[in-house]
Amino acid sequence: MVQKKSIYGVLIAGLLALCLLGAGCTSQPAEQQNATATPTPAATTAAPETNATATPAPAEEYVFNETNNNETITLPAGSEITISLDENPTTGYSWNVTSSAGLSYVNDTYIAPETGLVGAGGVHVWEYIAAETGSAEFSAIYMQPWMNVTGNETTFSMAFTIE
Repeated sequence: MVQKKSIYGVLIAGLLALCLLGAGCTSQPAEQQNATATPTPAATTAAPETNATATPAPAEEYVFNETNNNETITLPAGSEITISLDENPTTGYSWNVTSSAGLSYVNDTYIAPETGLVGAGGVHVWEYIAAETGSAEFSAIYMQPWMNVTGNETTFSMAFTIE
């Protein structure tokens, strides 16, 4: 009986070791391996102060990141909007995003880091089209989805005036 328990113990320890080894030997899907963790800005507007209003030059694609938090941007209808924010889902944290009418959702993608370090964060990218003239808003809160909102979470928001 003791020998049977020892065999089960060795089998369980072996399975746990295999699981740990397997968890560290993962790779990204082919479509994400060539993605870069830092997006190349096409038209980025950074403001040194909070609640600043900026009007970028007319272009078809506008790229924003953390530096654009609390900005109001004016852009033409039909413009492509890309918002990139740092995210580390290995910690359980992710962005809970809300977008208003006027912004048409296209896609969102998590781009993993190029480093092999376990627990390293990447970038989450959201793509929208400025579909309707008027006002629109993108807002996000960085939190663990199972936790209650306390008011101390990191937030990001942008307002858009679509002409």
